[in-house]
Amino acid sequence: MRWTNPARLARITATNDRTGHTDAPIEVNPVTAVLRSVSSDRPPRAATVLPDLHPGTEFLNVTARPVPPGAVVLAVRGEVDLLTCPLLRDRLLAHLHGTAPQVIIDLTGVDFIGAAGLTVLVIVSETAAAAGIKVCLVAHTRPVLLPLTITGLEGVFDIYPDLAHALLRLAGGPDA
Repeated sequence: MRWTNPARLARITATNDRTGHTDAPIEVNPVTAVLRSVSSDRPPRAATVLPDLHPGTEFLNVTARPVPPGAVVLAVRGEVDLLTCPLLRDRLLAHLHGTAPQVIIDLTGVDFIGAAGLTVLVIVSETAAAAGIKVCLVAHTRPVLLPLTITGLEGVFDIYPDLAHALLRLAGGPDA
């Protein structure tokens, strides 16, 4: 996970162990935060991280659009990592219930995909297969294809270089 984006800040609340008084939450960058040595007679404070109610929403976007013949394209944009994979999982699984018999997951707008994101793709694929829905991926960038190749998942998924090829194959075109 990269911490170069200043928007990725953790909300931290400090609590005094002796009095139980809680300070107002402050935002810090967990990578660059430095503990300062302050000599005082006060006991050290314990820090707790508050959960974000909508983690990863600004780093990942999933949009759905129906395409003929009987398919839906789920376009994913952004970074797919431990922070954003719950959002991706929820959005992809929501489109598997009562949807078209074919789902195309378009990953051409993904800048990074980690192990957690690959796990989500496998879970969605297995759920779709159990429901009788065919799933394929559209990917052509190194940040997506390299993790799929290294893990051997390129043999598990039907992967196409662009949406036109995926639609052609799903419609029963060449090499279907």
